[in-house]
Amino acid sequence: MISFKVYVVMTKHSNAMYWVLCRDLTEQVGKIFEVAYTLWSLIGKPWDFPGGFDQNLKHMKRKRDELNGQKEDTTSRIKAELHPRKKVKKEVELWVENAKRINVEIQNLESEVEASSFLSRGFLGKNVCKKIEEVEELLEKGRFSDGLVVDDPSWTGQAFPTPSLVGETIKLKKDEILGYLMNNEVVKIGVHGMPGVGKTSVMKLVNNELLNDADKFNIVVWVTVSGESGVVELQNKIARAMDAVISEDEDGTIRAGILSEILGQKGRYVLILDDVREHFSLEEVGIPEPSASNGSKLVLTTRSLDVCRHMDCRQIKMETLPEADAWRLFLEKVGQDLMNIADLVPVARSVAEHCAGLPLAIIAVASSMKGEYSLPIWRNSFNELNRNVHSINGDVKDMVIQRLRFSYDRLLDPKIQKCFLICAAYPEYFGIHKEQLIRNWIRGQLVDNMGDMQANLDRGQAILRKLVDNCLLEDVGNGRVKMHDLVRDMALRIQHQLYSS
Repeated sequence: MISFKVYVVMTKHSNAMYWVLCRDLTEQVGKIFEVAYTLWSLIGKPWDFPGGFDQNLKHMKRKRDELNGQKEDTTSRIKAELHPRKKVKKEVELWVENAKRINVEIQNLESEVEASSFLSRGFLGKNVCKKIEEVEELLEKGRFSDGLVVDDPSWTGQAFPTPSLVGETIKLKKDEILGYLMNNEVVKIGVHGMPGVGKTSVMKLVNNELLNDADKFNIVVWVTVSGESGVVELQNKIARAMDAVISEDEDGTIRAGILSEILGQKGRYVLILDDVREHFSLEEVGIPEPSASNGSKLVLTTRSLDVCRHMDCRQIKMETLPEADAWRLFLEKVGQDLMNIADLVPVARSVAEHCAGLPLAIIAVASSMKGEYSLPIWRNSFNELNRNVHSINGDVKDMVIQRLRFSYDRLLDPKIQKCFLICAAYPEYFGIHKEQLIRNWIRGQLVDNMGDMQANLDRGQAILRKLVDNCLLEDVGNGRVKMHDLVRDMALRIQHQLYSS
């Protein structure tokens, strides 16, 4: 009986120990599975043991390449859309910076993966997935369907149609002017030369280059002065060029102070005054004196060397074109196919020489002869130019006007000539609205009646095109044309001659 009791006691103790061991073992296994589950939740999904990680890595690289492609396209779009008076949207700038940042981060992540062991690379899987999500988000944000740029209210400037001037002479003058503008020691520049020599055209090239490089100056202001501009009118023109208004009721000194404040608030400026006939006081007008400290510049074009001297400008003289450059410009306007007709070339060269290297005269004469291949017509044109040149008294302005008169005579049709002459009735340097001009021609019965209004308007457009093609009018954009001051003087002289007769 005793032995049985001991056996029973021992059996009970063994069962208890067994269940204790089972319970402890279960708890340990549970903890192990809990740790394993936690680890799996951290690395299992991105790792995918092991093929999934490699697939994600490849996917990340493909997305990175797609993002870089989108970034390059965006950069190209920015270059196409970014013009004067425009600036890149802030969100676009931030997007480009984020695209660059993520690209670097992906490169660093790739380096970490290459340096990691098989086991440790699993811990990088979550970073790979995160980068994929960031790139996909950037790709979605980078569509910018509503454009990449906005108006820049802080920038003032007006680009001009680039004049067609060929040759090393013009390029050298343009580079010389730009060189002085970038030189802190030169603050005032005077470009002088005879009428029609290309002063305004070269300054338009300079103006456009300044607008394309906004790092040096905050604003570029272009004002056409002309001979009739007094102090008040000049103040108004400068203010309007900056979209500002100065009340004419103010005292002259106060007006000058207001204009000076407006210019001063714009920062570093280039003020281009075209066709200055008389010297004037910058202080009286309200133009802050340009200096190395304020970084601003004044450039003026004038026919008078004395104006440059009185305004204390660095003088740049515009010379007439050398023979080779003059001939190249003539051929560009008359048409290169002229060179295919050997008999015309000597006469055409003689006609070009009568233009005396003046770009305005060369362009006008050559344009009026474009498409003409008759040797007798060319010889007659030479004789007309020769007769006109020898009839003048030696005045430079008269010399240019007589050469321009050739283009007027080449119009041949008296009604077209009258359409041209009526343009001189508009104020000097005035932008003439094309459609309004044509309607004035129709009302004045200068356009042949074609049967209905639309046909009459079309005929007017054809006449206007002929005047522009012959360089008697200049297309200045915005649906407007205008006359060069010398062309206008020629038209007024012709009107006076017709009226007197």
